[in-house]
Amino acid sequence: MIKTSTHLKKTVAAVAISCAYTSEVLSQALEEVVVTAQRRAESVQDTPVAITGLADDALQKLGFENANDISAQVPNMQVSGPYGEVQPIFAIRGVSMSDYSSNQASPIGVYVDEAYLGAVFTHGTSFFDVERLEVLRGPQGTLYGKNTTGGAINIITKTPMIGDPLQGTIKAGIGNYGMSNLEGAIGDTLIEDTLAARLAFKIKENDGVQENKGVGDDRGMLDFSAARLALNWQISDSLSAVLKYTHAVNRGNMKVPYAEGRTDVRGLEAIKIHDYETNGFIDYTGYDRSTRNLGFHDVEDNTGDRNRNDFDLDLLIATLNYEAENYSLISVSSWYDTQLDKFTNDDGSPTRLLEIDWYTGSQSFSQDFRFVSNFDGDFQIIGGLYYGLEKLEMRNVYELFGDLLDPRAALAKPDLAGQAPFVLDFGAVDQRQDTEKETTALYTQMRYDITANLGVDFGLRYTQDTNRMTYINVSRVGLDGSPRGTFVPGNTTGYDQAFVPVFLPPVLSGNPQDLLAFLADPTPYLNNLTQYGLPGYTEGPYTLDSGPKLESTEREWTGKVSVDYRFNDAWMAYASYSKGYRAGAFNSGIYYEARDLDEAYADPEYIDAFEVGFKADLFDNSLRINAAAFMYEYTDQQFINVVGISNFLENAGSSEIFGAEAEVWWRATERLTLQLGIGLLETEYTDLELRDTSTLADLDDTITLDGNELISAPPLNVSLSADYDLYVGESGYLSMNVNANYQDEQWFSAYNDAAGYEQGREDAYTVYNARIGWYANDGSYQVALWGKNITDEEYKTYSINLQASFGLDYYMIGDPMMFGLEASYNF
Repeated sequence: MIKTSTHLKKTVAAVAISCAYTSEVLSQALEEVVVTAQRRAESVQDTPVAITGLADDALQKLGFENANDISAQVPNMQVSGPYGEVQPIFAIRGVSMSDYSSNQASPIGVYVDEAYLGAVFTHGTSFFDVERLEVLRGPQGTLYGKNTTGGAINIITKTPMIGDPLQGTIKAGIGNYGMSNLEGAIGDTLIEDTLAARLAFKIKENDGVQENKGVGDDRGMLDFSAARLALNWQISDSLSAVLKYTHAVNRGNMKVPYAEGRTDVRGLEAIKIHDYETNGFIDYTGYDRSTRNLGFHDVEDNTGDRNRNDFDLDLLIATLNYEAENYSLISVSSWYDTQLDKFTNDDGSPTRLLEIDWYTGSQSFSQDFRFVSNFDGDFQIIGGLYYGLEKLEMRNVYELFGDLLDPRAALAKPDLAGQAPFVLDFGAVDQRQDTEKETTALYTQMRYDITANLGVDFGLRYTQDTNRMTYINVSRVGLDGSPRGTFVPGNTTGYDQAFVPVFLPPVLSGNPQDLLAFLADPTPYLNNLTQYGLPGYTEGPYTLDSGPKLESTEREWTGKVSVDYRFNDAWMAYASYSKGYRAGAFNSGIYYEARDLDEAYADPEYIDAFEVGFKADLFDNSLRINAAAFMYEYTDQQFINVVGISNFLENAGSSEIFGAEAEVWWRATERLTLQLGIGLLETEYTDLELRDTSTLADLDDTITLDGNELISAPPLNVSLSADYDLYVGESGYLSMNVNANYQDEQWFSAYNDAAGYEQGREDAYTVYNARIGWYANDGSYQVALWGKNITDEEYKTYSINLQASFGLDYYMIGDPMMFGLEASYNF
């Protein structure tokens, strides 16, 4: 088990206690943050749920640019990703999915102006012209469009106000790695008392954060542009409408993973087919990164112009609001059409071992209609109906073993030698899958104020989720795309692999124990020779026909009950129970034999969440403390288990999560504001058995992983931020923000240190950021110098164990030190 630094825990505790119990009379109140997390506008401090709210000014001071910046200020939240900024993977309180495919729904719901974004690769595209950001921690099983088990992220973009005069902003910036940034907005009242409009845009480019010493441009290149038109129309005294249309594109390229060879060939260094030296560990082509004199952010990519990241999004959101005297009727309609077409070098080397051409297209429509009361008295209610339909088209081409295997790998792994005849000219796997996800839900949340200080919330939601796999085909093609054969449909061997290997005698392993076991009982070896048929590919004749079309429908009740008590105007405490649910999903990984529903579909996951917390504004509202403790009982957790080139959507039988978190804001003086966030987690799989991926030949070999920690669940995470006004003058002020984010040791796989996964982790690390700027007192302009990861910390954010099929571990790494200068003007 990974353990947290005791010294750091004591330091953090001391800081928290000193903030909480200081007796100094403080000078200035903290700003109130208004959120709509519970579908009503209310202060964060009056909302009896764990929520972090960040308004526009705070986002600018902290330098928020993309989804990866969120976790730096939110306790018990991590953001990782197999492809950098392109496809962020969120984890909250140990609830995550760690999936590198593009067509699975995240357990963390992401909403833009209340519209649910199901396609995970859209989650990093809306961070411009933002009014505020809200992060809800804990299952959302009542008010939100899509049931989620981990939490929700609400991105609220700016809406033009009717009656406001012509106003706008323009911001430009430059930075290292050829970074340039230009964004702005302009808004005006077009028809007095009737119509206002706002047009916003963002263009951001860089030359790539990875120096490519191979073929082609540097990698991790960003070429992003987006624009949003917002209209606010007061149709009548009671009826208003807001329409927002966003168009976004990216034409950059993909990061290349930091890959480390794990095949032990010590003593075999002289036998090689490529001109690569080794320190004793190679991938299956003989490449060893450690001998190539590469920096942490250097790569040797051989894919040239094929490496790409082509992203397109069109998003339309229409909100209608009818205001009566004692209630409101609200309709939120959304539609989006998006696609991601990317090519990745997944072996991280100049050899052709594993390269993948990915395509996912998604079209989605959703409709949320709700009633929100504004009664006189102690009772309020929200009730609504939600419908959502998402269609996904996936086509991935996995190009395998384009270069010869190094003979040392076969000597080191005898199981690999039995597969060598079939990987020498394998070609590529062409995987196609179309799915539909349809959701209908009826929900309500009621509140009753029993007394002026004591209130109760009760929420209930009935959801019907239908998932359909309308097309599936898995075929083998040449590296030039020429057809060779089809596995699904077509494989009639009963063997769920691309080929039946040559089962070699155990004596070839060189292990005396293997020889003795064979002589004592040769039956297992003889069974392998006969049960799957003759060695060879398992494909049938080439076809683009679909395999079995499957459908599953789930009907679930979820909800919450909570009680809160306000001791006085400064203190509020609450306790809650909520039930979270995430719909089942079809496995988007490769399989080679047609499967029935039980094997092709992952069951829904459930969380029973118990939480207690308090919120306090003290010392004339200059000290704010929000804290919570929670316990989760997690059943049938969905997560991705990577086996070779296949990713299997699995269900863990059960797990438990215990944790606590606190957020402290302290306006120490008129010039100094401090912020502290602390998250503590203790996680454990209590029922988990997975395939032992360290053995290639035995498909039935499993390993029990009870007691392991959950994925992306560091025992401790800490964020610290300080805002200090260095100088205050008549025309403006000079202000500095310094912030740090500490992440404890964490695992990237449910195996933890079993079955060769001991390197699938990251040690504890801290990332420091800073910003110093001159701000005009009238808000007309600002100029700022900023830096992110200013100590150039080297750390990993994501890992996949590819040792069994490719002899390597795959890592994605955090960005290097970034810095720049920006200026903005408001009019």
